[in-house]
Amino acid sequence: MPNTEQLRAQIQLYSNFIFDMDGTLMNSEIWHHESWNQMVGEFGIPRLSTELLWSYGGMPTIEISRDICRRFNSDADPVAMSARKTELYRDVYMMRAEPFPMICDLLKELKASGKRIAIATSSHQEEAQFLLGKNSLLPYIDALVTGDMVTRGKPNPDIYLLAAEKLQGKIDDCLVFEDTVIGMQGVHNAKMAAVKVFDGAFDCDHVINPDEVWQPQAK
Repeated sequence: MPNTEQLRAQIQLYSNFIFDMDGTLMNSEIWHHESWNQMVGEFGIPRLSTELLWSYGGMPTIEISRDICRRFNSDADPVAMSARKTELYRDVYMMRAEPFPMICDLLKELKASGKRIAIATSSHQEEAQFLLGKNSLLPYIDALVTGDMVTRGKPNPDIYLLAAEKLQGKIDDCLVFEDTVIGMQGVHNAKMAAVKVFDGAFDCDHVINPDEVWQPQAK
């Protein structure tokens, strides 16, 4: 666990904050994983490893489905796979997600101190509205940007740039909280500063500047 005193002081220097949702604010990422594995089983594809699922974190559902078909030489329809995965997550697994207390408390503290808050998530609007509402976070959020609002998903910068636009904030005054490698690549491509988190805790000891490419730390 990194020493976070310096990091917390650096966080306070920003006025606009962009939070990823799945895996950053709540443990919904693991329930996405369960949805993927139930879906691929139904399509005759072997169970996906945890490592592979984490590597997909933040990618659009259709792109993941296409990669799975390529990887396993499957002739399944990626569109049908994506639709079924979304259905399983929405109807079976999503309601099991719980918030990460520290990161959610930080979001609330920042909002209470006059900061502006956006969510930038690859999830669909319906899913994001449900989870943020279920966990009483909607009143703290100034802008909600979801994957169905942009043409290009993470690691492209589009979702972060749209979030900054909705906050009416300058790029260099936006700080993004992300939990995945693909998400961190997207923040870097947006030329924004970032804080890497994992399992509801800080995964870095300083704000990662736009010219600094984040590298995973040895655990």
